[in-house]
Amino acid sequence: MNYDTKKLVLAIGSIVGMVIIYQLVFFILKRWSRKQKRIIPELLNEHIYFPGLFFVLVVALFFVLLLLEEYVNLKFFRVARHILTISGIITSGILVIKTITVFREITFNQYKVRNPLDYSLRKTKTKFQLIQRILNFLIVFAMFAIILMTFDSIRQIGGTLLASAGVVGLVIGFAAQKSLGTLFAGIQIAISQPIRIDDVVVVEEQFGTIGEITLTYVIVNSWDGRRLVVPISYFLEKPFENWTRVSPEIVAKVKIHADYTLPIEEIRQEFKKWIETSELWDKRRCNFLVTGANDKTIEVRGTATARNSDDAYDLECIIREKLITYIREHHPTCLPTTRISKIESPKT
Repeated sequence: MNYDTKKLVLAIGSIVGMVIIYQLVFFILKRWSRKQKRIIPELLNEHIYFPGLFFVLVVALFFVLLLLEEYVNLKFFRVARHILTISGIITSGILVIKTITVFREITFNQYKVRNPLDYSLRKTKTKFQLIQRILNFLIVFAMFAIILMTFDSIRQIGGTLLASAGVVGLVIGFAAQKSLGTLFAGIQIAISQPIRIDDVVVVEEQFGTIGEITLTYVIVNSWDGRRLVVPISYFLEKPFENWTRVSPEIVAKVKIHADYTLPIEEIRQEFKKWIETSELWDKRRCNFLVTGANDKTIEVRGTATARNSDDAYDLECIIREKLITYIREHHPTCLPTTRISKIESPKT
């Protein structure tokens, strides 16, 4: 076996060997994840397998090219090396992006096994979603910049580009002032987190939940299926309601107007019976009070706590219906009434 044949066999063996070892590692990971129900091998197989395989192939081909350098045309060698270098940069960037995704999913899984009422998952999900998008943008930008620097013609004009970078930067910054402000608002949202994924909010008198947060806009899912697209800067510049900022628990409130003759204590006892038998009540507290009065009616308010906004809304509707039905059936004269007293004319 001559020297050339040995090099060729070594080159082919390197490619085959690296691919076989890589496949063997992921085969073991698949078997392990199926038997032990482990999430990490499953995530690695889902997100890392193909990017890692391409990276291994690029490294193997680069190694083969170096082995056969003296036996190939110089021009072909340079072109092939350049293509493999660019391929290696791209596959490396994709591999880093996918690794961040795996880390995110592992973190989310740790929170999912906790109490469902632990809303730290929403905080983590929001932070990771925004930070991951920022990192992905920076990684892609860095990949693009490094790829450009592999071309000699671009490296040669680098000095000229750097000399004019200050002026161009000022022009771009002025033209994209609003866009940059929106981008920095997204970063600020990720740090301060006035809103999180699945938060219940009221924006522009629209009730809904936060469905998606990007660096430039937020999607609010309304209760009737509509999607409200709101610029992310809105949540830093204007007031809005966040019903689940600290915890998902909320108070259901029902107000009705009735006549002054309404038996308050009797209604209070009935109200407590309804609440105690309802599965929507979270057993924390409930109350029934007179909260206002005018020259015609009194205002009574029933309050009860619920696990989340959906339960609170359903509980409000049920209690309102029960209150109106009970007063109408047992004390119909206590419904709001306008009285007209007969005025007798004075005797002459």
